[in-house]
Amino acid sequence: MKILYLAIFLILSGCGLQEDEKASYLTEKIIYSSKNILGFENIFNNNLNPQKDVEIFGIMHFPDNYDSSKKYPMVVASHGSYNWRDHHLRYLEQIRKANFIVFAMHPFDSRNIKSTVGNQINLTSETVIYDMAMTLNLVWDDPRVDNTKIYAAGWSLGGTATLFNAWIPLQDALNKPEASFAGYLMWYPGCLALPDLDLWDKDLMQIYIGEEDNWTPPQPCKDLVSKINSEGGDASIELYPNSFHSFDGPMPLRLIPDAYSWANCKLKLNAKTKKVYDPNNEFLDFSDPKLRRQAYESCATKGEVMAGANPEYKNAAYEHLAMLLPELD
Repeated sequence: MKILYLAIFLILSGCGLQEDEKASYLTEKIIYSSKNILGFENIFNNNLNPQKDVEIFGIMHFPDNYDSSKKYPMVVASHGSYNWRDHHLRYLEQIRKANFIVFAMHPFDSRNIKSTVGNQINLTSETVIYDMAMTLNLVWDDPRVDNTKIYAAGWSLGGTATLFNAWIPLQDALNKPEASFAGYLMWYPGCLALPDLDLWDKDLMQIYIGEEDNWTPPQPCKDLVSKINSEGGDASIELYPNSFHSFDGPMPLRLIPDAYSWANCKLKLNAKTKKVYDPNNEFLDFSDPKLRRQAYESCATKGEVMAGANPEYKNAAYEHLAMLLPELD
């Protein structure tokens, strides 16, 4: 593992985290190993072995008045399909100010990718899922971190990665012994291609999503929350009326013409084979790039996705998180 100590302030922009002037708090860039995964089944067992390791990096943001003799709670966070954006910075700073170490993952910048909007194959969701699990393993034994209080967080694509890191079979396959996130914070995740085995972490799971979201529709998330709670879990969902994807972002509500709407997709994950499938189309294959695109286009559509701020609820998730964070520390 290569560790580079930095004393710079990092500004989130649409292209990622950029170095700017010196800051009043400590940051650290960490380079570590992951893989590029195509096909959910290739996360498991010997399917990982043929896949080459790749170097990725993340930035640790330390609290004000950081004391190296203490252990701190941590939030491991990942961005959505447009990379890091300004409104994410607001949450990361909120969390850091609450005396957490924030580990900002860089799955896109590590691979020289700007966006997955309208593509979804140049960097897959299973890659970010794997990146997040590798990040947990990386920080689990860090002496600066209270590993009983490491939380996963993410927006959209990053929210999907957060969600699947709560699936117990994936934890069993990838996490170090006894390693697990202590909770999961998600903004408009894709509750899509969910496993047909409901075996989820019973720790806190918090979802923030707009009722009208047609990029990552809320109904599967609502159903999942109900299922998890019926089996003794601790899942909650905040639903915001008349709100679409990125309801908390800086941009006004608008059409995103290249984005796929997943509202009509009924994809599932086979818990035994670990393959994504469509109950109505047995020939779909998510481990082949060409066939994967055909699979998307068999149910997902472009030209319908709306995204952007709802002024009435733009600050709602931020305010809810402000009340939640003291319970996590």
